[in-house]
Amino acid sequence: MAKSGPSNRVGKIFMDYLRNGFGATTASAWTARASPGMGISVPVGWDELSVLTSGAHWTMRSFDQRLRVGNSRWDGYNKAAVNLTTAMKGVGYIPQK
Repeated sequence: MAKSGPSNRVGKIFMDYLRNGFGATTASAWTARASPGMGISVPVGWDELSVLTSGAHWTMRSFDQRLRVGNSRWDGYNKAAVNLTTAMKGVGYIPQK
């Protein structure tokens, strides 16, 4: 079972799928995180997750290597978009006005 919180992810990479909640924040791609030692947010592919060392895998000293790869890990990302209206109605979601 996945649990959020720093003590639950020591030595692990936590894939937080709840970041789309109201008021949630996250670091966009190619952004240095505000906390010291937290590294730089970069696009990754599913096949890369097993080799990442931590959320600070890329730092100010090393992210130039990743810049050479660029956004190629997101090739085709825009083609994966789907409309969620039917699913939202199916679970009884009513948008706030």
